[in-house]
Amino acid sequence: MRYALLPTFLALASAACVNAQQVLVRWAYGPLARPGDAAFVVEGGAIHAASGPFGTRGPCLYLIEGDRVFRSADGLWSRGDCAYVLDGQGIAHASGALCTRGSCALVAEGPAVFRSEGAFCTKAEAAFLVEGNVVYLAEGAFARKGDALLVLEGAIDPAALLVILAGL
Repeated sequence: MRYALLPTFLALASAACVNAQQVLVRWAYGPLARPGDAAFVVEGGAIHAASGPFGTRGPCLYLIEGDRVFRSADGLWSRGDCAYVLDGQGIAHASGALCTRGSCALVAEGPAVFRSEGAFCTKAEAAFLVEGNVVYLAEGAFARKGDALLVLEGAIDPAALLVILAGL
């Protein structure tokens, strides 16, 4: 009788794991975006480090809760200090447990992502260009495409992508 609920518990636990959509983010090489090893695993509201060619999920790096992004305190989904605040089409640096907003980090404008400065998110040079499932390095005011940086395997939340790009 002691183990009668074990199969039910295991079925519910595995169903919860299946419902969490997992996106694998790989490093990319060259202008043709040749996929390399896994860099990040995005699952639910968490961004994990990944390792190896198959993307083994490593320690948790960031937790996204609404418009606030926290660093993981211990790699096991424990919320630490605030890292970023999502602000419209951009992301700003933040600090402390209450997410005190600092200067802007990135601003997305269509497929281009620009570095930004100051409290009012003044757009600076282009940093990244997102085309389909590939993120390219970009340069200049018109986001001229350079070498590929990341390949996305799955549909990623734009907020999670901005957090990853802000950390690069």
